[in-house]
Amino acid sequence: MKAIGIVGSPRKNGNTDILVSRVLEGAREAGLDTSKYLLNEMKYSGCQACEYCKSHDHCRLDDDVTKLLEEMKEADAVVFGSPIYFSLFSGQFKLMEDRMYSLIDAAFVPRLRPGKKAIIVTSQADAEVENYARAADDFALALKMLGFEVADIIRMVDGITPDAVLAKGELLDMARSAGAALGGR
Repeated sequence: MKAIGIVGSPRKNGNTDILVSRVLEGAREAGLDTSKYLLNEMKYSGCQACEYCKSHDHCRLDDDVTKLLEEMKEADAVVFGSPIYFSLFSGQFKLMEDRMYSLIDAAFVPRLRPGKKAIIVTSQADAEVENYARAADDFALALKMLGFEVADIIRMVDGITPDAVLAKGELLDMARSAGAALGGR
């Protein structure tokens, strides 16, 4: 079994990256092969709205996200992580998310095999979860449309500094446990 993590934060080793890594650590401990993708280090562009993917089984663009989408098709679980900026996922994440449109056919039938699990990880400087919860909730609906089972949403609040999560032991344990649960299919 395989789990991949996607980090939509421009901060390598920041709160989102640390949480995604912790989920993947739990998945590895449960026996899954894991890999992580840092969107900010990848070369890609957004969806071109060309509809090529509706008459073919893939996006016409040939870049790093094309390869990531292929990895997503092969994975049993995907950990999606993004910081919240102005109540939305980061721009890096949104470009990748739009490209996921190629994972459904012209009749809006998912191209992914059933049974894939997803974990959504968010981090936010705001201390009030209700001020940004909608971003992950809306993304969870999109994932369900693609056929994912959303196993967990891990939301970090009050993350004003890039490493604030390191002081949140309970949240780090929750992330590791969520990853470990991916192995218990």
